[in-house]
Amino acid sequence: MEHLISKYLINDLTREEEVKLKSWLEEDALNRKVFENIVADWKLSADEILTSKSAVLDRIVNSATPSHELPKERSLGAFDYLIRVAAVMVLGIGLYLVWDATNSAETSHVATQEVQIEKEAANGQKLTFELSDGTIVKLNSGSMLSYPKVFSESKREVTLVGEAFFDVARDESRPFKIKSGEVNVQVLGTSFNVRSYPDAEQIEVAVKTGSVSVESSFSESDVVLVPDEMVVYTTGSNFFDKKRIEDSQQVFGWMDQALIFEDRGIKDIIKELSRWYDVKFEIKRELDYKKAFTARYKNPTLKAVLESLSYAYDFEYEIDGKKVIIK
Repeated sequence: MEHLISKYLINDLTREEEVKLKSWLEEDALNRKVFENIVADWKLSADEILTSKSAVLDRIVNSATPSHELPKERSLGAFDYLIRVAAVMVLGIGLYLVWDATNSAETSHVATQEVQIEKEAANGQKLTFELSDGTIVKLNSGSMLSYPKVFSESKREVTLVGEAFFDVARDESRPFKIKSGEVNVQVLGTSFNVRSYPDAEQIEVAVKTGSVSVESSFSESDVVLVPDEMVVYTTGSNFFDKKRIEDSQQVFGWMDQALIFEDRGIKDIIKELSRWYDVKFEIKRELDYKKAFTARYKNPTLKAVLESLSYAYDFEYEIDGKKVIIK
């Protein structure tokens, strides 16, 4: 059929040939796509190319004179030569476009894996979303997760700043790896919490289900955690303090709007409140930074927390929009 397409390109089809070409185009939707691909640079989709490019090439080649019919010998005139050259060009263009579309589809798949997405839970917010592999992520206030739009076939890697809870979809062929500050966390399928704020001196990893491997960026040695275990890493020390989780609410409670302070200093508490309520503090008086504070709240208002803190640390406060003045 390539000789008819060649004649179509040079506008030299007879009425009979036009009917024959039209019949071939209407015979199969794939025929029309091949035709359009050649004459109008129309590209097949990736799936169609992968499943039918062999059939396309066979149809183009086999549409020539059948092998058992010997062509009549005749001299090759200038017009016939032009048609044959055009046919070769058409076949070459068709093969190139099929190759180009296939190559473009493969490039597109790789490019999709390289696209990085950043999800951020601003101060005062919490986010829950799903990754391409089915992993569920819950971001705490003031946190950000960077991850590829589509994970590769060999690995799943994300980068965390702040705090997040992961419920990882199990895939033994592709471990799930989290890079967070000076700590790397690797799992196959489990649920756990990572707390790693840039302004904090410690990074915490706590396991709810399954098992987790935690290692420092400065060492190849790792710590393996099982359910109800956690590890506290002091930045810059390359030291892991592994311990049992005595109070799961203290670690995982933030997902249920539980605000818990256990022997915390006012400096850390102010940082936590700044993220939780998206406010900034202006301190106009001296505070006892060595004094520890313990309290539990369930979905509290900022005013309720400040009331109890004001009694404990003996200060007055004023809430002015997104600013808290301690005086």
